[in-house]
Parts: sequence; C-alpha cells; structure tokens
Amino acid sequence: RLADSSMYAEKRERIAGNNPSLIRNGMADERAARMIGEIVPMLTSPGGLDEKLRMVAHRLSVGAGYDDVRFNLAIQTAAAPSASTFAHLSEASIDAWDEETGAAPNLELIERLRETRRPMIIDDLLTQPYYNARQRQLLRDANVRSALIVPMLWQDEFIGILSVAVRQRGALDARDARFLVSVADQLTAIIRMETLVVDLELASQHLRDARGDTVILLAAAAEAHDDTTGHHLRRVRVITAMLARELGYPEEDVDALGLAAVLHDIGKIRVPESILLSPARLNGGEWAQMKQHTVWGAEFLSERPGFELAATIARAHHEKWDGSGYPNGLRGAAIPEVATIVSVADALDAITNDRPYRAGNSIDWAVAEIVRCAGSQFSPRIAAALAALHRGGALTLDSLHDESLDHAA
Repeated sequence: RLADSSMYAEKRERIAGNNPSLIRNGMADERAARMIGEIVPMLTSPGGLDEKLRMVAHRLSVGAGYDDVRFNLAIQTAAAPSASTFAHLSEASIDAWDEETGAAPNLELIERLRETRRPMIIDDLLTQPYYNARQRQLLRDANVRSALIVPMLWQDEFIGILSVAVRQRGALDARDARFLVSVADQLTAIIRMETLVVDLELASQHLRDARGDTVILLAAAAEAHDDTTGHHLRRVRVITAMLARELGYPEEDVDALGLAAVLHDIGKIRVPESILLSPARLNGGEWAQMKQHTVWGAEFLSERPGFELAATIARAHHEKWDGSGYPNGLRGAAIPEVATIVSVADALDAITNDRPYRAGNSIDWAVAEIVRCAGSQFSPRIAAALAALHRGGALTLDSLHDESLDHAA
C-alpha cells in the first residue's frame, strides 16, 4: 500500500524547488511503513472518530517528529462533530478553517487543494498570502514555519485535509508528502466508513429497521472498485432470505438475516486494492491478508449496537463444514447457521455470474456443485434447502435478475 500510494503521490505532489531543504531528514520507508501499520489498528478500534483522530495526531507528532498535526473535515456528521482535530500546538492555525468563527477565510487555499488534488508544501508560512494577520500572529507565537497540507479524498470527493507543521523553515519534502498521502488514504477510508455507520445507527436502533439501500451503500463502500458489487449484494440478500424462509425462519428473522448478509464482506475495506484486483494467484502473504477480512469485518461491526448478527456472519461466512475454512477452523454445528446460509447464498451468486477470469455457470450446475460439496464445504441442511428451492422453481436467472431484486427483497 505504501508503494502504491507513493506512486500516486509522485504524480500529485508539488515539484521540489531549486533549494531542497537539508534541515530535516525524511523518515526511512521501512519506518514509515511500520508507523502506518501501527496507525491502522487505531482507526478500527472502538471509540469515537474524534478520539481516534487525536490518537493518530499524537502518534504522528511523537513518532514522526511533526510539531503540529491537524485533521480538518469538510463534512460534518455525528461521527465527526467538530471541524478540527489537532495535537500539541493547540493555538497554531495552519489549517483552512477558522476555529473561532467556524468560517473558512482561506477560500483560495481550499480551492487550490480541491482543484489540484495533490499535497502542497509551504516552506515559509509567514510569507504566504493564504493566512490573515491573526493567523500569522498565532503562527509566530507557536513558532512553526513550514507546513505540508494533504487533501483527503474519497472516490474523488474532497472530505478534508491532513496538515502538519514544523518549527524549521523549508523542512518538509517529497518523502514527507508520500508518507502523509499514505496516512491520509487510510484515514479517509475509515472516516467515510465511520460517518456512514454512525449515520445508519442514528437512523435505526436495530439492523432490521435500517433501510436496505443504506446498508447496501455501506457494504459497497468496502468494494468500491467493483461496479458489479451493488448487484451482487442485492442478489446475496435475496438468496439468503429465500433460504431462511425455506428453513422455517420467522419472517422477521428472514428480513433481518437478508439485510445482515449484505455486510458479509465489509472487512475488505482494509484489504489493499492491489490484492483485491490481482488477476494472478495470490502469494502466501497476500492470501493471509485477504483472509483477515473476516476478522476485520467482525471487529468493525461488533462494537455497534444492532450489528451483532452482521458481525457473526462477517466472521464465519468462510468457515467450512469439515473444519478447513477460516479464520477459526470451525467444524460442523460449531459454525453459526446464519453464516452457513450466507456462505451458500454467496457461493450460488458467485458461480452463476461472470467473473474476470471465467464465465458464469447455469443455476442447475451451481446447485449440483453446492450439493456435491455438502458435508465438506457447505452445511448439508442448507444445501438441501437450496436443492428444494431449485426443485420448486424458485431459483432461476430471471427470478434473481436485477430488475426484480427490490421486490423480492
């Protein structure tokens, strides 16, 4: 992820001047990668977004030596109630938002970041036209001279900035830009997910009361690279509900299970896109990281009221009946049945729809394959329910076609 982010930072960062700074040595790439690895768990831990950002700001200040660290969000939700989160020099104002009035006086700076979509290095804050007299005085009082401002982008949406400052003039360079772009990429994904989750929690006290399209939007954010994800999630929801109904679940539980199934792969938000989109067979390290999406998804959901069922499914939907699955190697009845239902629904949709490396198979072939794997990969009870649905004519490509999904759900 660091290498990938560095490549894009090279395209976005400001071209270095004729007098590169010799005051501050940039961090080694290995150290920067380790620090990013330390920051990611902070972002996915329990707690409010403001508190998480303060922890990250403190870590960047202590670990990377920045005298001032700020996150300014251009979006305001219950997940991000304050416009600015910062560490150390609480009176320094290197950001674009005025903390006293809530106004944004430095419109030129904001617009430049919105337009360029690239980091901006300021070698001497006191000579820049972006700051008013009051802000310049605060900068003098705080004794900071140079700054680096990185835009935070989510699917090309400008959601805020990450900015750092140090006391030396001209002390920040391209290596700092690459490092902070990597940090901003991680922060942006988590901030966007947090705002979606908190907004959803406020809209409903329980998953079954949430609007299906909002949950699908949340789940699709984990796989935003895939244009077919929304259709796949809706089909998995429909198939899951059909199976639960066939198994005799109460209608209230059928609806809740169908909606929870949409979030089964939410943990993929933390899997690098280079792995998710890789056309080649994954190596050992890549596969180990891919398998972690079940644990990450469960952790992400488990601390949120109303998402307990979704957390159970996210963790266990890759467990196999014979104990050869992951992440815990559960066997047989030890696997939560809700997860075995979603596992079959997910497999049916995957088999019957096109993938970049193969064409989709027929419903007949898919059902036969799932039944063949009953007792090894799939629950015999769920496979039998799928076969019964198929014999009754409920499973056809037409019945699962996109245009009928909303009605079926």
